Amino acid sequence: MSNIRKAGLCLLLLLVWLPAACSGNGQQAKSYGEDGYLGMTNTNPNLPTSPSYHTYAVDTDMMRKAVASIEGVQDVRIMTNGANATVTLTVPNQLPAEEKERIRTLALEQLNHEVPRYHFTVKLIAK
Repeated sequence: MSNIRKAGLCLLLLLVWLPAACSGNGQQAKSYGEDGYLGMTNTNPNLPTSPSYHTYAVDTDMMRKAVASIEGVQDVRIMTNGANATVTLTVPNQLPAEEKERIRTLALEQLNHEVPRYHFTVKLIAK
């Protein structure tokens, strides 16, 4: 390949590469969230400085409140194990089976709505 062809090829590559390198992609730099911590509470929701930070005690209180208002529930026991929670509800013994199932289903729906990060098992004890 002659020197003129090499020079022409280099010039052609330079003419194609230079505009592509200088054009940018139109994206702008993102700013930090207005949290006073350079956006850290927005990117790490489990930091204690985040408003969405919850302890197990807060989570179990939320679970208890979610099911305590269901008519027929007399007592609530909650056991957590990582992302799994077992909620045991005490209901009156004289309730029909359909009503017990309705309470269990409603409790499961409300728990999933209030604290969606857990996998729930709802058990009923009739007393």
